[in-house]
Amino acid sequence: MVHTDQRPPIKSERPYVYVDASSNYSQVSTLLKAYDDREGLTVIDGAGNRPHLDLWLAQTVDLVLIPVTNSSEDVRCALADLSRMSDPRVYLIVNKWPANYLVRMVMQRYMESLPASRVAGRLPEVGAVRGFLEDTPWHTPPTRVGNLARHFYRVVQSTLRRHETYPLPAEGTAGAGTAAPRRSAMVARPAS
Repeated sequence: MVHTDQRPPIKSERPYVYVDASSNYSQVSTLLKAYDDREGLTVIDGAGNRPHLDLWLAQTVDLVLIPVTNSSEDVRCALADLSRMSDPRVYLIVNKWPANYLVRMVMQRYMESLPASRVAGRLPEVGAVRGFLEDTPWHTPPTRVGNLARHFYRVVQSTLRRHETYPLPAEGTAGAGTAAPRRSAMVARPAS
């Protein structure tokens, strides 16, 4: 996980490698190269309100996810960001999808303005996530947060697979030339 936002990162122990690159963006290229051959994902928390950095990051990674929630302003900003980046690797991800049917019906009105082909998936609203915004340390996330993280991982993997390219093998060689799956993703709200 690479932090590039100007806001200070949450102080907590983490079950993954965490790098604060908010004051030194050149670290991002170095980290992507260093972790390129390792299994798993490199996730970059994009730099809100710094569109130049987000555009550079979007050209550097394999997938960009722009979170969008149920407000007309959020939808408008997400669509503007999607248009500004104009890259087939940029997708929207619906965040905080409500469990309540009546609230979902209201939210659906906002979601209808999103191009379905550009929506990677929906993440359910999980109240326990708010606990990560506190300065109290945590070691093991609550079960619902763990389930949300696994769901998010499956959405990312599925979206990355849509863009994998496998060149045809050279004549007479079975399976030669298969490309490795892409594994870097930026999850961010680029500023419009």
